[in-house]
Amino acid sequence: MAQLLFYDEATHTYAIDGIKVPSVTEIVGLLNSVDMNNPMIRQAAVRGSLVHEYCEAIDYGAAPDEVEPELVGYLRAYNAFLRDYRPSWLYVETPLYSTTRGYAGRLDRLGCIDGKITIVDIKTNASFDRMAKIKLACQMFGYAEMFEERYAIKVSERMGVQLKKDGTYTVHEAQKSAQKYGFDAERLFWQLLEITKIIGGYKWQKK
Repeated sequence: MAQLLFYDEATHTYAIDGIKVPSVTEIVGLLNSVDMNNPMIRQAAVRGSLVHEYCEAIDYGAAPDEVEPELVGYLRAYNAFLRDYRPSWLYVETPLYSTTRGYAGRLDRLGCIDGKITIVDIKTNASFDRMAKIKLACQMFGYAEMFEERYAIKVSERMGVQLKKDGTYTVHEAQKSAQKYGFDAERLFWQLLEITKIIGGYKWQKK
């Protein structure tokens, strides 16, 4: 039976067939160690959203003619990443969901890099510490699981691309972070999902 995914932009919530489910962002958000009500954190979130919008326009061949001066470096960094890694994007800003586990989210990018099916998440964090890398690994696992469930295509690589204000970028490979810090991203993500469901009162039943 076909499933219908609905996203409420005002509340940033997802529903599958009318049943509310948590997002990947909410799930890994349990690992947050910052106050999301902090004005600086909110400002950073707005900046990240704008950079995502501009990067999407670049990928669709509609690079903006004018950009806020404070964001120019981030877009230079993204163009540098595209030049160096030469990805062939198959999916850009694509909504996904899992009916077996009951969660959803929006995949930044998925495509072929060096002949491998690769998930890429665009980051604008000023720094990328241990916690950020742990969150990334869990986040990438969650997206990969949804994609593989939906399309039956195995994801080979998962990476976060940290765009920086000075026009440079750093690639963080999710699998390597899990190995370096000695944790199982799959196990941790499922644990976070179950906790999120309990806290949020989500009622999704496996289909």
